[in-house]
Amino acid sequence: MGREFETHPVRAGGAAGVRWFYVLLLVVIAIAAVAGIVSTAAMGQTQVAIIIGLVTMAFFSRVAA
Repeated sequence: MGREFETHPVRAGGAAGVRWFYVLLLVVIAIAAVAGIVSTAAMGQTQVAIIIGLVTMAFFSRVAA
């Protein structure tokens, strides 16, 4: 009882650079997934395109949770 927690000074906006990196990484992954789906579907390998789509959906559903 009466125990105080220490606070440490934090640089304002310090995590903003990390967030932009994650956003950029997720955008690159999404673009690569769409390109993979389109290219495999164009080559006639629809099963592989569906698998890539399912894996991509599973990945982004876990990221959003």
